[in-house]
Amino acid sequence: MKRILAFFLVLFLAAPALAQNGPLRITITDGVIEPITFAVPNFEAESPQAQQVASDLSRLVVQDLAGTGLFREVPATAFISQVSSFAQPIAFADWRTINAQALITGAVTVSGNQLVVKFRLYDVFSGQELGGGLQFAGTTDGWRRMGHKVADAVYSRISVE
Repeated sequence: MKRILAFFLVLFLAAPALAQNGPLRITITDGVIEPITFAVPNFEAESPQAQQVASDLSRLVVQDLAGTGLFREVPATAFISQVSSFAQPIAFADWRTINAQALITGAVTVSGNQLVVKFRLYDVFSGQELGGGLQFAGTTDGWRRMGHKVADAVYSRISVE
């Protein structure tokens, strides 16, 4: 009887060692990334000629960021407050209520063939601006390039911060 118990005891203790055929390996097949929610009210047109460019430019920024898969837009229909002036203080509580984590505001000026785009990026939950505002200047023909530059700056500020 003692021999049988000893045999099973040795088998029981040795079984885990026999089951391993090498180092433990873990394979991760899928990651879960929750997109950052962001809001982009239409950029302010600071001159009458800038109305269409301001609207188009803000939509381009949204498309660029949403296209990365790392960001999800909060639709304008959910906005509680509007940003009617680039200099206006931000009502962070209104943006927190709709779960916007980032807010991008901007303003566009067109004078003849010259275009100036400025923007600010805010962390809504901390109530702080991320970095300083930026301004790009060029010609109206380059409005798309400026929109891409705004989206690139937002992306890099959020991913580095």
